[in-house]
Amino acid sequence: MIDRSLAGTRCHTVRSVSHHGGIIPRQLGGTIRYRLENLGRFLLKVDFDSGDSLTVLADDIVVDEDTATRA
Repeated sequence: MIDRSLAGTRCHTVRSVSHHGGIIPRQLGGTIRYRLENLGRFLLKVDFDSGDSLTVLADDIVVDEDTATRA
């Protein structure tokens, strides 16, 4: 089930993330669209500032506290 409670929350990567189009570098910011659970893991759809839109593991990003308190 899709959880949109984090929609619009800013985040950034804690490590480099490889994907089909290249690499998302460490500390790149983005905006969370939604979260979903799959096989006991949480995945997040994130629109990164670089223009890429990826589904990443919850361990690959950290939520920025400034926007988390507003959401």
